[in-house]
Amino acid sequence: MRSFITYLSERCKWASKGTGGVCGWVSLIVGATLAILISFSPKWFHDHISDRMNAFVLGVVPLLAGASVFLVRWFVSPYPIYMQFRRKLDELTDTKKQERAKAVHGCFERSAAILKQHHSVLLPFHALSRAEGHRLESDEEVAEVCDLLQEAGYDHPFEGISPGYVPEKDWLPFLKYVKHAPNINPEEGKDYIDAANRWRDDHGYPLPPDDVDFALLVEKTLLR
Repeated sequence: MRSFITYLSERCKWASKGTGGVCGWVSLIVGATLAILISFSPKWFHDHISDRMNAFVLGVVPLLAGASVFLVRWFVSPYPIYMQFRRKLDELTDTKKQERAKAVHGCFERSAAILKQHHSVLLPFHALSRAEGHRLESDEEVAEVCDLLQEAGYDHPFEGISPGYVPEKDWLPFLKYVKHAPNINPEEGKDYIDAANRWRDDHGYPLPPDDVDFALLVEKTLLR
């Protein structure tokens, strides 16, 4: 209900502004002013202008002109109002996209900085978790960060556990899970690898026929 009232209010505002709106208001003001003058000086108007001309020309015509302009603009107002809302929505969408792009690049930069400082100790997944990858808003954003890390020369954070254990559609939920679950430290060691194995089992995913990458990941983790 409130949205509909806001919509009607916007239509009234649009119909009342601009050159057409000004003309309508001028006509209404002129008509109202003449009507007031007629009421205060009826004898002068009666002596100089006939009653019919007096009422019609001096009062009704300006009022009808102003009302007509307003009504015409009112009836054509939905499209301009729609365009106004569309521009506002586009601006909000662009702002949201910029915010999300900033969040993705911020997560990548933090992850890369952590890996650069602790490359011999931490794996990319550890760095992604330390960089608060779980705060991203979609699996697509997580994938963007992973791609940027690969482009920078690092291994993929989900290498060895995806797609067999944690499919791409589960990347963000898995990051949230290992970040908040008790007895799991995703920022170092092999806890996240064990968690990936449990994740596969809990979600009913089949055991991958080739576990070489998973075994290499476990070995790489133990060596560090």
